[in-house]
Amino acid sequence: MAGHPGASTLLAAALLAAAGGSFAQEPPYKAEILDLKATILDLKGFPSDTGAGVSDLTARVDGLAARHEGLSVRQDKNAVTVSMLGDVLFDFDKAAIRPAAEPTLQDIASLIKSGSGGKVVIEGHTDSKGSASYNKDLSLRRAKAVAQWLASHGVDPSRLSTKGLGDTQPVQPNKLANGADNPQGRAQNRRVEFVLPKKQ
Repeated sequence: MAGHPGASTLLAAALLAAAGGSFAQEPPYKAEILDLKATILDLKGFPSDTGAGVSDLTARVDGLAARHEGLSVRQDKNAVTVSMLGDVLFDFDKAAIRPAAEPTLQDIASLIKSGSGGKVVIEGHTDSKGSASYNKDLSLRRAKAVAQWLASHGVDPSRLSTKGLGDTQPVQPNKLANGADNPQGRAQNRRVEFVLPKKQ
């Protein structure tokens, strides 16, 4: 009989040790959860840390073009250029911004404000209808109207410059090879372009 109390004492000790062992697992387990939470917070902070990066700028511009009709994107070594169709921005032969264009401009304003610096050039372009001097003046008035809109919606005016290039830089032929008018080509040439520097 004397051996039985010893056995039950050993059993109780073993159970206590097992229970104690499971309790002992809790603090490291909780520490791992805390570490995981810290990692999640670090990851959440990651995009803002690299907001001025070239790949991030490209991704944000591509996302912008996917969300809005009338936008296209091209890039070279130094800049990403967002092109916005003039027919989306303006009524025919006018330089007043259409209300329907404002959501797109709001997103472009956010894109510019989220960059860490660098001057954004706003270029106005026209088709070849009308005289070269008239087109240059119209394209400049349109670029200035866009810059003024952006400045009134929180973009630092010192980060904006404007150019009126008229019909000197078409992206499509204004006329077909046979000399006939090319309305689709002219529509592509009527545009405002936002040239965002990659090195901000």
